[in-house]
Amino acid sequence: MAALVSLLTVVSLSLLITRIATVALALTGLSREAAKFQARSALTGVGFTTNEAEQVVSHPVRRRILMLLMLLGNVGVITTISSLIMTFLNTASNQQWLVRSLILGIGLAVLWILATSKWVDRYLSRLINWALQRWTTLNVQDYASLLHLSGDYTVMEMEVRNATIRGGKGEN
Repeated sequence: MAALVSLLTVVSLSLLITRIATVALALTGLSREAAKFQARSALTGVGFTTNEAEQVVSHPVRRRILMLLMLLGNVGVITTISSLIMTFLNTASNQQWLVRSLILGIGLAVLWILATSKWVDRYLSRLINWALQRWTTLNVQDYASLLHLSGDYTVMEMEVRNATIRGGKGEN
């Protein structure tokens, strides 16, 4: 039974990690739908090669997020498979097998309902967004993509200090 709880916990954590990564990628300027797709594909290790994937890989913050997702995804897959095997390996009778299958089915159904709920998505997204902005520096907008810049054109940020005028000359 502990393996079954472990399996449901790993699936729950995978869903939560994907939500956190989606919000983090959206904070970098990626659209919410593109962020969700890229987070899921990185966590599952699918690795689609699309224009969106190229935008993600070329952005340093997004690349770090996806690298972490790939690592966590590999750990999650191994844990999920081993927990699933252990759940049904030690079943002595058909009744135990049926009970564990039923609990697994109900647990996955509840997780599916929570994962597709718009209310849960809104609430979690707000909470994750607040936490990421409070405790990280992920609010890095991809202005080059937003402005559709290509080639050697870039966006630069410069800090301008107030100049005090003394005797007709400006000083810093």
